[in-house]
Amino acid sequence: MPHPARPLNRYSPAYVDPRIADVEAVARWFDYAFVLPGGFRFGFAGIIGLIPGIGDLIDALVSLYIVHRAIQLGVSRVTVARMMLNVGIEGVAGTVPLIGDLFDVAFKANRRNYELLRSHMEEPRKQTALDWLFLLATILICIISIALPIWALVALFRHFGA
Repeated sequence: MPHPARPLNRYSPAYVDPRIADVEAVARWFDYAFVLPGGFRFGFAGIIGLIPGIGDLIDALVSLYIVHRAIQLGVSRVTVARMMLNVGIEGVAGTVPLIGDLFDVAFKANRRNYELLRSHMEEPRKQTALDWLFLLATILICIISIALPIWALVALFRHFGA
């Protein structure tokens, strides 16, 4: 009796477009190569991130390789911006000791960027107004999240006369 068809495993390299096999390998090794009991996946990024100071920098540089490949393959500017945003979020969050490393392991920017690239390779599409709106909203949130704490610190210093 033949086995019933198995569902597509999104972590299986058997379904990788050869044009982006290198990107899948980087994403896999850095974000989901190893499995803990219970099915939680992690990669070398979670281990490298524990190296104080340089670990997150190494992880970000590896992540930028995926972005570079996406540019070589002609993905839209909005998709490249989303990929850069993923790298930035993981890079900034990773600078927070221990909590940032846990965030890195859970966020998996390389896998997210591989999925964006894979999606583009399977079905290229033009940038839409909604893509640009998403990007603009994200940039505004980033600016506010940086400016608001600075504004609060300035207000505190003024209030206490320092």
